[in-house]
Amino acid sequence: MIIGVSYGFILQREKTTVTILASYVALVITQVLNPMIQGFFVGDKTIGSFFIRANVSPFTIQSVVFALVIVLLVTRSGIAGQRAKGLLSPIEVMIYSVLNSTLILSTILSFLPEEQKVSIAESSKLASKMVQYQTWWIVLPIIALIVIGFRKGLDHANY
Repeated sequence: MIIGVSYGFILQREKTTVTILASYVALVITQVLNPMIQGFFVGDKTIGSFFIRANVSPFTIQSVVFALVIVLLVTRSGIAGQRAKGLLSPIEVMIYSVLNSTLILSTILSFLPEEQKVSIAESSKLASKMVQYQTWWIVLPIIALIVIGFRKGLDHANY
């Protein structure tokens, strides 16, 4: 979590916003493509006549696809946010960084089988909160983007 927040400060507001949006896209793509990719690695699905028969866990496949989509979108998509200015910019970066980190962590934890998720949640207070409030970790970044966006819109309307 600390690494995620620190990384958010390095990226600044615009890239952190892009990372949040990339995380949502990655979540959707992972959910949609998971059955096909899982079938490919089990040998049930082919690409042309090519398939892989491997003992790869669904968690590994989902985590790799999720991370790969985030990295590709953040580094290669050409999406750029607005430059943040003003006194609240560091606070916005902190909010976005924390929410982005919780979104990514809770999503990766959701890929785990239920018994592993419960075991991790019992051994860590942070993981417990990630699992317990997963719906909120998915919804809160969008709420923050909207609320801060409205505030920015009001600031621009006053000029």
